Amino acid sequence: MGFRRQPQEASGQFTEVGNMRRVAVFMLVCALGVGALGQVTISFWHAMSRALGETLTELVDKFQEENPGIKVDLVYQGGYSALQQKLIAAVAAGEPPILAQQYQNWTTQWLDALVDLDLFLPAEIQADLLPQFDELFEGRMVTVPFNKSILVLYYRPDLVPDPPRTWEEFESIVTAIGKDEEKGVYGTAFRPPNPEIFLTLLYQAGGSILSDDWSEVTINNPAGLEAAEFAARLAQYALLDSAYTSDAIAKGIAIGAFIDTSAGYTYNMNAANAAGVPLAVAPLPCHDGNCASMIQGTNLAVFAPKASRAQIEAAAALIAFLLREDNIVYWAQKTGYLPVTRSAIYGDLWQSYIAGKPAQKVMTDQLIAGGFGQLLHPRYMDMRSLLITYWELLLMGEDTPQAVLDALAAEIDAIK
Repeated sequence: MGFRRQPQEASGQFTEVGNMRRVAVFMLVCALGVGALGQVTISFWHAMSRALGETLTELVDKFQEENPGIKVDLVYQGGYSALQQKLIAAVAAGEPPILAQQYQNWTTQWLDALVDLDLFLPAEIQADLLPQFDELFEGRMVTVPFNKSILVLYYRPDLVPDPPRTWEEFESIVTAIGKDEEKGVYGTAFRPPNPEIFLTLLYQAGGSILSDDWSEVTINNPAGLEAAEFAARLAQYALLDSAYTSDAIAKGIAIGAFIDTSAGYTYNMNAANAAGVPLAVAPLPCHDGNCASMIQGTNLAVFAPKASRAQIEAAAALIAFLLREDNIVYWAQKTGYLPVTRSAIYGDLWQSYIAGKPAQKVMTDQLIAGGFGQLLHPRYMDMRSLLITYWELLLMGEDTPQAVLDALAAEIDAIK
């Protein structure tokens, strides 16, 4: 299951509305002035910290060296929540950045302020995006993928010689390792702030948050219950901590196998090395042949208000640069994110790299085989907040899985 447009406009009706919007934005851009890419400054708001921010800065510096007439003001805005709030305020004030990272579902908050990137990005780049990243929103390409990760299984080879391939094998391994808090041994680990793990189990069980037309909440149907009961059984043997699992590993806590993102690879491996223990990566356990894994990470969007055509063209040039095979592969190598274009993920640069990197090959295969994205509902972020709350209740065993799901469904129904 991939990204979805708003269902009420999934018919021919959205075409006229979308075309009217894109024409309006295009006319605004033209009216604000056409200039050569000679001397132009663009702002780029992002949420990449530590090594991620350093790598992004390195790439932006390289872009400016290749394009001396373009100056990029790269502005770190804190984490994703802080970035979202600052974007909301900036758009409301009519002063958004030219370019910014954003989750796909944020698009609903400022769709009319975004540039139609298919008007500015070369057609070959648009065609090169992997099909897992269906970036159309109401028929418009207003964002493109950038930093994308996928959920995979991390495991201790000394505790788990053969990584599990199915839910049944996963549960058997977790149960066998058990839970001994005094010795610091756990079969698995869960982070309550990361409900994407539950959503992955939900999708593997054939479930979803909402029906296809968004008219009904379906998270508490039999598929949802199957996923919730499975997670609840695993939770009995799990380390439950809101901190990153890498923190626990670094402290010497032994965890048999756990689900985490590919972007966490460097942190997890560094923690394991610091603790002097082995750690490896395997595909997620599947359920009844369904190997779905939730894609995480943000896209890039260009904002039209007060931006000149020259600035928008400069922003599009930066996007094209970041998506260029050599750059997106370098980004992936340094960060744990994955290439988002066909030419990069199937190209010689990446394929030769992962040939000697088993973990990165697993991540790549996981993305290609079963990657799915967020629900593009206007209230998804609110739904995700509810998911965090009830995911923790489920893991803590505060009530039966059915009761937890029913309460969650009622709250989602009230805001959908």
